[in-house]
Amino acid sequence: MKTRELYNQIINGTEITEEMRSFCIEALEKMEAQNDVRRAKAAEKAAEKQAAKAPIRDALFEVMGDADEPKTASMLIEDAGLSDSVKPASVPSLLRPLVECGMVLKVDVKIPGKGTQRGYIKA
Repeated sequence: MKTRELYNQIINGTEITEEMRSFCIEALEKMEAQNDVRRAKAAEKAAEKQAAKAPIRDALFEVMGDADEPKTASMLIEDAGLSDSVKPASVPSLLRPLVECGMVLKVDVKIPGKGTQRGYIKA
C-alpha cells in the first residue's frame, strides 16, 4: 500500500482494514527512526559548537573579577585579549552555561557616564 492510497481510502470513508493499520504502524516506526537520526545529528552539531566556544569561555572566566571588582562584558573581552574575535553582545550567551551551573553570578555595575550595566563575578 502507498501513502496516497491510504489517504484516498480515509477520505472516501473506507472502513479501516488490518492492512491500513499495519501500514500506519510501519509508517510511524519509520518516522520515529528518522526523527531519532535527526535528533542525534543535531545534538552532535550542538556539542561541536559548544566545544568550539569552550576556550573563549575559559579565557573570560580566567579574567573575571570577584565581588569587590565585577567586570562588564567589554572589560572581560579587553582583559582576556579577545577584542578581535568576540563582541560584547555575545558575552551573555557565552557565559550562560557558567551562570546556570552557579560558577558565575550576574550583578549590576554602575559605570560613570553610562549608567548601570550587567557585570559578572566568580561565585
